[in-house]
Amino acid sequence: MGEQSSVSERSGRISKLLNSQKSRTAYIKAKLGVLVPAQIRALRLKSTNPPMPFQKDLARESEINQQSRISMLETPGAANITLETLAKIAAGLRVGVVVKFVPFSEMLRWENSFSPDINVTRLENDHEFLNPAAATRLDQPTLGSIAVGAEGLWASGAEAPPRKPPGTIAAPARNIAEFGAASLKPAVVYEIAGQQSSGVYDGR
Repeated sequence: MGEQSSVSERSGRISKLLNSQKSRTAYIKAKLGVLVPAQIRALRLKSTNPPMPFQKDLARESEINQQSRISMLETPGAANITLETLAKIAAGLRVGVVVKFVPFSEMLRWENSFSPDINVTRLENDHEFLNPAAATRLDQPTLGSIAVGAEGLWASGAEAPPRKPPGTIAAPARNIAEFGAASLKPAVVYEIAGQQSSGVYDGR
C-alpha cells in the first residue's frame, strides 16, 4: 500500500512539473537552495590557504561586509544568491564556478550523489590552469579513450582496424597522434560549483 501511495505521489509531482511553470521554479529553487549552501560551508571548512574556520573568515576573503550574510548563504533556503555574490564567494574560496542548464534527470542525479565531503583543487594548486602547456603534455597520451586489441592501439570512436586472420602477426601498437582530431570523440568534462568529473563521449 505504501509503495502504491509513493508511486501515486510521484506521478502527481511529475504532472505538476509538466504543467506548471511555478512548480518547476519551486522544484529547481529547492534543489539549489540546499546544495549550493552545503558546498559553500564544506569548502570554507576545508580551506587551508587561508584557513577559514569561521564565517567571518569567508566574509573577509570574499569582500562581503557582513558575517551574517555568510551565515545566510550557508543556511539552506535562507538566501537568494545572485551571480555576483556567487562569484565573490567562489573567488574567496579560490575555486571556479560552472553554471549550466541540464535535464531534470541530471539535476536529480547531482542531488542524489552529492556529498559534503567534496574536495576541489584551489587556484594555487590548479596546475592545469596555471600551466596549461605542461598539463597538455602530461595528458597527451590519454586524450580520448584508447582501445587495445590484437591489432594495436586506436582511439575510442574511431573505427577499429580489421581483424587479421588467425596465425598472422599482430600489427604493432600505433601512437594515438597518428589519428586526426576528427577521429577523436571529445571528452565530456563537467563541473558543478567546483566539482569536476570527466568521461569520454562516444557520439552515440
